[in-house]
Amino acid sequence: MMTMGQKIRNKRLERDLTQGELAQLSGVSKSMICYLEKDLRVPTSDKLKRIAKVLRCSMDYICNDKAG
Repeated sequence: MMTMGQKIRNKRLERDLTQGELAQLSGVSKSMICYLEKDLRVPTSDKLKRIAKVLRCSMDYICNDKAG
C-alpha cells in the first residue's frame, strides 16, 4: 500500500518534475511539497486539487488507500 506522499512523489517523477517545479506549477510552496512527500502534512482540499491537476491524476487516486 502506497502512502499519499509516495503517490505524489511517484506521479511527480513520472512527469519528470522537481519539487520546485511542482510547487511553482501548483501554487504550493516547495517546503509543503517536501512535507507532503514525506507524509508529514496533509494537504487542504484546495492544495490537493491543484497538485492533482498538475500531476494529471485524480484527487481520489492520491487519497485512496489502494496503489492503483
